[in-house]
Amino acid sequence: MIPDRQQAGCCTSPVKLTPAALRYLVLMAFCLALCSCSAGMLLQPQTAVKKNRHACSYCHTHERPQTDPELLTTEEETATLCILCHNYGSNHHPFDFTPVSNKYVNPEKGFPLFNGKVQCLTCHDPHQNADFSETPKLLRGGPYEDRREICFKCHAFREAYRNINPHQMVDENGVPRQINDRPSCLLCHAVMPDPKKDRTEDVWFRADVAFLCWRCHPPMPGHFFTEHFLKKPKRNTLATMRKSEQESLVIFPIAPRNRITCSSCHNPHQAGVIQTPAAQKGAGAPKRLRVPNQDICRACHRIKQ
Repeated sequence: MIPDRQQAGCCTSPVKLTPAALRYLVLMAFCLALCSCSAGMLLQPQTAVKKNRHACSYCHTHERPQTDPELLTTEEETATLCILCHNYGSNHHPFDFTPVSNKYVNPEKGFPLFNGKVQCLTCHDPHQNADFSETPKLLRGGPYEDRREICFKCHAFREAYRNINPHQMVDENGVPRQINDRPSCLLCHAVMPDPKKDRTEDVWFRADVAFLCWRCHPPMPGHFFTEHFLKKPKRNTLATMRKSEQESLVIFPIAPRNRITCSSCHNPHQAGVIQTPAAQKGAGAPKRLRVPNQDICRACHRIKQ
């Protein structure tokens, strides 16, 4: 027996929706469709769009800057483009300053200033060649057999500089030597330090320590240099360094960026200049090592016997 439609709860006539209910259903359908699309997009692998750093438009406002060489930044802020890729705020010549032109400093033509200031592009030109290709190490006027040759494009008196020994800081009476009419300490320090009380974190340098050393010393060759220089010590290595400092009453400075640099192992000062016992270790020693050569590795690394 077939049940009656009314008893089965069926409705034989279509349901009539009010305008408010119809709008509600349309809104719900739209929300469901939107959620479905969003979910599908989340499930799809996303590909980041990266701008080609070697393209002209990375630094210039146009893809063909030969006819319109305008940069993406103002003239006085050209360094901001360079440091997008290069960490040249350190370990390099100072930039973004107004040089004092005198008998010791006289930039040659071809080494431009930007609004009167030294910027990265003063010494570097990424496309100096006729085909807009890069020059070796991007140095203007290159290539140079010795990259220190570029220094004398601005700094005069080549022969006089060769006779300067920045490690001889005071005379026999303990008075700072004068170089270029200034105390010799200011060859490396931006502000005259107080050797009686200043610590590594208290002094200001004219540039990064490594760059200051490279003015006279070429970078060390070999495995040690590539594996240690400008590396941040690992936690165990740093703990060993601190333990060695306490046991040997010495310091291995890694300031200001907590990285190994030239002065971490070598003490550049003349014997008798630094007064703090731990900081004066290595001054005047062979190779200026802060600890003897046979102990220098053990100062940072645990070496199994």
